[in-house]
Amino acid sequence: MKKLLEIFFIVLVLLIANACLFLFWWILTEPSNYLWEAVSTEREHQVLSACSKIFWSKYYTWTIVSNLLTFSFLFYYHNKVVSLSLTGLAVCVYLTSWLFFDPYVAKNYVILFESQEVSAAFITEPIKQGGIMTGELLLERIADADYPRRYYAIKALGEIRYAPAAERLGKILLNGKETEKIRGACYISLKAIRSDLSSKYLLLFSQLVLKNEKDRQVIQRLEKENAY
Repeated sequence: MKKLLEIFFIVLVLLIANACLFLFWWILTEPSNYLWEAVSTEREHQVLSACSKIFWSKYYTWTIVSNLLTFSFLFYYHNKVVSLSLTGLAVCVYLTSWLFFDPYVAKNYVILFESQEVSAAFITEPIKQGGIMTGELLLERIADADYPRRYYAIKALGEIRYAPAAERLGKILLNGKETEKIRGACYISLKAIRSDLSSKYLLLFSQLVLKNEKDRQVIQRLEKENAY
C-alpha cells in the first residue's frame, strides 16, 4: 500500500508540474499578446503560426527536461548512478534543443516582431524573448534601408547586446546620409553592446560631433528624448 501511495504521489507531482509548464508557455505564447488591434488575415495567420511553433518547441523541451530532473531527484537516494545518468540526459536534451531548436524558435520570434500589432514601447519584446539567436536574423534585415521595422530592429540589437552587430551599427552611425532617428538608435545600441569595436565607433562618432553640425544634431535629438 505504501509503495502504491508513493507511485501515486510521483505521478500526481509530474501531472501538476506538466500542467503548470503547459499553462506557463500557453500564457507566454498567447497570440493576443502580440495582436492588440485588428490586422490583415495574412498577418494574423503569421502570428498564430509563429506562436504555435514556439509553444510546442518550448513546451516539449522543458517538459522532457523537467521530468528527467524530477526522476533524477527521486532516484538520488536509491541509485545515484541512475540519478546522475538522468541528469546527464536532461543536460543533453537541453543542449540539443539549444543547438537545433532555438534557431528555429528565434526565426519565429522574428516573425512575431514583424507581424505583431502592439504599442511602440513593446515592439522589441519578441526579440528579447527570442534572445541572442535572433541577432543574426536582424543583422541581415537592418542592411536594407527600406526595412519597415529597421529602427526597432536596431534598438533590439542593443537590448539583446548582440556584439557581432557592432560593425554594421557603427557604419550606419557614421553614415551622414542616414536619418537622425536611425543614427540615434545605432548610438544607443552601440553603448549597450559595450564591446571594443562598439567603443571604437562611438569614439569616432564623438570626434565627428565636434566638427559637424549634422552629427551634433543626432546627439541633440537623443538629449531631447532622454534616451541616454
